[in-house]
Parts: sequence; C-alpha cells; structure tokens
Amino acid sequence: MTVSRACRTCGTMQEFRIFNSAERAAVRTEKGDGHFVDDYWRCTALGCRWYQRYLNRGEDGLLPEELKIQAAPAE
Repeated sequence: MTVSRACRTCGTMQEFRIFNSAERAAVRTEKGDGHFVDDYWRCTALGCRWYQRYLNRGEDGLLPEELKIQAAPAE
C-alpha cells in the first residue's frame, strides 16, 4: 500500500510506503529502543531516504545511506 505525500527531499509529491523491518531497526537505533516506529512512512523515489510519520511531517528524517532507494537491477 502506498500513499501520495509531499517529500521534502524530492520537493514534489511522491509515493510513500510504510516502513519495512530494516527501516524500523535503523530508526530505533537512532532514536532509542522504546521509540514507536509503526506509523512511519518513507518516500519510494529513486535515491531518496526521506521518512515521516503518516500524519505528522514534524517527526521526520533521513534513513541511513545504505537504505537509499536503489534502481531495479537490469534484466
């Protein structure tokens, strides 16, 4: 499931999806083990690392470089 949101990094409307387990772990590492991460969504644009809460753009940030959206491998 994706939703269209304004991405601060991209500067345009982009599709966002809910965090996967690696993204949840990265934010917990940064913000502490008790930090609630189940309502974070991340931008799915190529090269983007931006994330934010579903309804609160004030709780946002950048995921680590290794979680940047990569291009799909060529077949």
